[in-house]
Amino acid sequence: MNKIFFTLFFFAFVVTSFYACKKDGELTIATAVINFTITSFSTNAGSAFEVVVNNDLVEDSLFNGNTATKLIPKAKDMQHVLIKDRATGTVLIDTLLNMPGKKAALTLLQLDADRDPVLVGQTDENIPDNHRLQAFFHTNDVLPDAIGVQIYACHYDPVSFTLVKTDTLATFKNIKKGVLSEFLLIKDNADPATIVYFYQPLDVNTLQPLANMGKSFDPANYSGYQFSFDPGSKGTEKHYINNFTTWGNQDLFDVFSDRLISY
Repeated sequence: MNKIFFTLFFFAFVVTSFYACKKDGELTIATAVINFTITSFSTNAGSAFEVVVNNDLVEDSLFNGNTATKLIPKAKDMQHVLIKDRATGTVLIDTLLNMPGKKAALTLLQLDADRDPVLVGQTDENIPDNHRLQAFFHTNDVLPDAIGVQIYACHYDPVSFTLVKTDTLATFKNIKKGVLSEFLLIKDNADPATIVYFYQPLDVNTLQPLANMGKSFDPANYSGYQFSFDPGSKGTEKHYINNFTTWGNQDLFDVFSDRLISY
């Protein structure tokens, strides 16, 4: 008897978990929920954020490199995401996002300690081995408001060190100042004995090299701006974001690309 009672009680619990009753006794489907996940990465190791979705607190202190997950009641159309600075209470992001399905995963990126963070979606794409997703973010005043970039893998003979071939790995056509670029999938099977990686800043209108750069890309003579494909500190990172810094002025400058964040 006890076993039958327990079985009936458990069945009733499961049913009421998914349905709610109206006054007239009609069963209706309960409120839909989203399994919401957010991860924070910041160039400021001390940053922490409060995360609220649809007026439901997800995390009051999301620190750098940490992840928060919570089931959130789903709004009918767009989902309201509110991000605040934990220390000051200042609203940094207040936006409506489309989150179809039962799961949503976002990454909160603070790429400049003096600027508000940005939200990017986490891809479910299975990134192949020896590949990475690369993006750029910069606020450099010497460079134009938007630039393009090509990344090359230059293969050299391991004995004579002569250039064998040059592969174009990716072309970023429009990297706007202060805006995170798109992520492009890049093969990164780095072999420093035979491969040297270079990048070439481009004019967004002509996709030709920017004027007034100090170095020209000439892989046969090892000339150009080299690009680091070193792994992140954990060795498992698949997303990489670089900036651009310059030495000189708009009449003549050299450009360098440093990693901001990898995750």
